[in-house]
Amino acid sequence: MIALCGMGGIGKTTLMEQLKTEAEASNFFDKVVKVVLGENTVPVALQRAMEKCINLEDIKEEAIDARADRLRIIFEGMSKQGKKTLVIMDDIWSEVDLKDVGLRPFPTGFKLLFTSRSEYVCTQMGVKTDSVFKLRVLDVAEAKALFFGIVGISISDHDDLELHKIGEDIVNKCGGLPIALNTIAKSLIGKRNEAWKETLSSLQQNVLKDIVHKVFGMSYNNLENEDDKSIFLLSGLFPDDFDIPIEDLMRYAWGLKLFTNVYTLAEARRRTIICVNNLIHVNLLTQSKCMGGCVKVHDLVRVFALSNFTKVKQASIIYHDNMLDQWLIEDAKESYDRILLKSKGINKFPFDFNYPNLSLLIVMDEYNLLKFPQDIYKKIENLEVVCYEKMGIPLLPVMFENSTKLRTLCLRSCSLIDDISFLGHLSNLETLSFVDCRIRR
Repeated sequence: MIALCGMGGIGKTTLMEQLKTEAEASNFFDKVVKVVLGENTVPVALQRAMEKCINLEDIKEEAIDARADRLRIIFEGMSKQGKKTLVIMDDIWSEVDLKDVGLRPFPTGFKLLFTSRSEYVCTQMGVKTDSVFKLRVLDVAEAKALFFGIVGISISDHDDLELHKIGEDIVNKCGGLPIALNTIAKSLIGKRNEAWKETLSSLQQNVLKDIVHKVFGMSYNNLENEDDKSIFLLSGLFPDDFDIPIEDLMRYAWGLKLFTNVYTLAEARRRTIICVNNLIHVNLLTQSKCMGGCVKVHDLVRVFALSNFTKVKQASIIYHDNMLDQWLIEDAKESYDRILLKSKGINKFPFDFNYPNLSLLIVMDEYNLLKFPQDIYKKIENLEVVCYEKMGIPLLPVMFENSTKLRTLCLRSCSLIDDISFLGHLSNLETLSFVDCRIRR
């Protein structure tokens, strides 16, 4: 048994189809059986799909066990005849009992190929860890080759430099995800430069909702644990290509009371690690290659997490450097729970920052001396988590006088004034961090 595993849209089914074609063309197998499972793992439905694939008339037996025995007898007969059979189970979402489809005990001469978004499901069905092949996103060169190959323009043909530059920017926005590259490239075949520019403009505004919801919506909805969903949405708050410290996820989740039946920081840390590992197994998060104890979110996975803010309470919004002048939708202010503001080149916090339901605020400032309005916390007095990163003198004592609900305060790489008596006003504070901060006298 072997398995192809990876996030939605990565190309598992496409690769599986290629393997199926090669297997049939090589005549190595006498029979190639393909069953698409999806979310429907009801035994009777699987049995009927298997019957259809082996050209078997509908089994008359109604009982699941009786139908399974009939399939087992048929497969054992094929095995005794020395027939080599490849069984492909595509798009497995949850564990399937192979006994229900007549494949346990596993017949001699049979090979089984799974595709799934979940590595855990594959191993639970008996695939050895070293037989699970994880598919990754395309690197830049591979992504360009796929995109330009579909639109019918040679990468080496630079007759239209502007079109190539736009195409490369489009490729970069797709984050190496084949389904996005394929979908967009097909829509641009034979189109003029203006259409390419319009597509790039839409991508820069994260207008990929149809694709990302189709690809990642099922993965999210199939998360059985609400804590996993909470950590996933919280991870989507961070900037593109950001190394997200698992410890930060724990601190923010603790401050927001996201976990059920967790009463100590040790329990919260353990729960966070479990959630992160679960999300890695279903390819909604990936391990950071650069920093230990960190995870990353694919760009399009992050778009999905953020685009759910009107549907899921745990959703959030983020600002990039090129969006600092674009504030949140006025008629949606009441719905915003979390905001991460990554500022660069500004020295004043937005004067009209008024979000009464805001529970989490993260500000990354690139060491600017960002000035806050004196009444800022009166406008966001329900804050439970505040994190300031790389800021010069980010706060004044008077600013925290109204923040009695604050449970988590994280200051990282900040330059502070010497008077930190404001901490005495934070009667509900439970976690406090001054990592790499300098207290200036």
